[in-house]
Amino acid sequence: MDGETLLLNGKGELSSFRLGRERYTDRLGNGIRLLTASGAFRIETRISGWLWVETFSRKDDRLVRVTEIRHTGFSGLELRTVYDPVGTEHPSAAPAAGGPPTVSQPIRIVPPGRRGELLGGKVEVQTLIADPTVGRVEFTVDGVRTRVDRKPPFGARLDLAEPPRERTVDVEAYDADGEYLGADRIVLNRIDVAFAVRITGIRRERVDGETSVRVQAGVSLPRSAALERVDFYLNDRLVAERADFGEPDDSAARVVPVNVSIPDVRGNDFVRVSARLADGRELEDAELLQGADYRSEVDVQLVQIQVLVADDQGNPVGDLQPSDFAILENGRPRRVENVHTAKDVPLVLGLAIDSSDSMLPIWRKLKQIVAKFLDRSLASGDRAFLVDFDATVRLLQPLTGVKPLLSQGLDRLTPLGGTALNDGVLFSLLQYRREAGRRALVVITDGADLHSRSRPRQSADFAERLGIPIYFLELDNLITRVAVGGGIAPSGDLTRLKQREARKRLDRISRWTGGRLFHIPPFPESSARSERIEQVFDRIEEDLRHQHVLTYYSEEPPGAAIEREVRVNRRELKLRSAVPLKAIE
Repeated sequence: MDGETLLLNGKGELSSFRLGRERYTDRLGNGIRLLTASGAFRIETRISGWLWVETFSRKDDRLVRVTEIRHTGFSGLELRTVYDPVGTEHPSAAPAAGGPPTVSQPIRIVPPGRRGELLGGKVEVQTLIADPTVGRVEFTVDGVRTRVDRKPPFGARLDLAEPPRERTVDVEAYDADGEYLGADRIVLNRIDVAFAVRITGIRRERVDGETSVRVQAGVSLPRSAALERVDFYLNDRLVAERADFGEPDDSAARVVPVNVSIPDVRGNDFVRVSARLADGRELEDAELLQGADYRSEVDVQLVQIQVLVADDQGNPVGDLQPSDFAILENGRPRRVENVHTAKDVPLVLGLAIDSSDSMLPIWRKLKQIVAKFLDRSLASGDRAFLVDFDATVRLLQPLTGVKPLLSQGLDRLTPLGGTALNDGVLFSLLQYRREAGRRALVVITDGADLHSRSRPRQSADFAERLGIPIYFLELDNLITRVAVGGGIAPSGDLTRLKQREARKRLDRISRWTGGRLFHIPPFPESSARSERIEQVFDRIEEDLRHQHVLTYYSEEPPGAAIEREVRVNRRELKLRSAVPLKAIE
């Protein structure tokens, strides 16, 4: 093949290059140079008996890379990767059936504040940069440009005004030549609620000399939801119905109050209120009349919390009941309404995989173990996404419940390049932004972060705010090779020090979020190491099966600052994690 052969010498580090008029983002971080006039070139990387031979060529408007990995005593491996130009649909990010295409996104906004908290005044907005060529970021609020930042890590202190109201924040990224690279958007202070129905008040009254009860209920409606009807029952008998609630409101979530007077009641009767939406969803609430001479009306904001409870040996516990929990909201006790098991609530599972060159010794077996884990862990209705990170980060497979797509994503991975662990964790957490369901993130890495563009504390702070349980598998490789200055060199004392520091950081994050850190040491036999990794995935799967979601009704309005505490009433049990969730239908 016509082309140029380059021997990497570890000098310089570019992470993007151009082929013709198109710019491509490189995942190697190994000093890529411009292609020759023939449109093809080779790169050879030699270190410690290993040889990487990479051949780049053009096929139509795409870039094709063929990677050959050779070593004495190693049969060799050949991998083929096809790249689209930046800004086009990513071939490896195939959406689930019927879903929208995924576009490469070089910049993401890190949501400020705690989940559900209303923000006003001066607020720091941070970004995550996935494209190393970003040289300028413009910030706009409600369409008005308010800040331009030309220095990493590209953040801005924005004035969101008081009192808090809904604001739209946009960011646009440009390279040093002013070329547009991409954008992201977030809507702050947008309040939404779960669909719920609650009997909010019961009081006795006399109508025409007879004793009746006035039953008041509230139905909370998410944005765009249309309430079709509300039925009132005395025991099993329909006594009243309400309909014609107007058109759905796209602008805001709301609570619809309804009430009815029910005559001829006795102390052992019960009332039931059923609400039905136009899309067919239906919920109900019921109350005994005994002792219900008067109950003050309360708001109908349903709160859902994902919890994981363990015994004194650290093993996850199932079959929990509402009586096993206590909830304090701003110091006041709230009644637990229900506890749902993992079978009742779908799972959103993230998997972030370190695809740096140091993962190569375990790569083939690791892919098999991960594919098996995904197949076993995802039940009907569950979904997962794949992120891979080396010197940069990519959404390899968007959220999907189609297992073959996840397997295909794993097959496309090639271990080569540096490590951007903090960026990988932060980028993965951002994928949960609008998704409802139980949550967990599994991160597989060798632990040493050398290429992240985000600040070290940024991923840790965001993980703590979200509270999503994060499980880290830190693989301590027998022979660790790391990217240094664009080249590759054997690990030394400095690398080991960085690994120890990273391990401490991962341990803190896992403890903050209720996940776990699993350190996988080297084993003389590769089969023993593979067995240990399988055991770790078995433990994670066991945790996922024992997640519960408890619900209660809050008296605080949506968006209010809430200090919430969840306790386990049984002394022999310990709360591992408690995560407020987005609305689960």
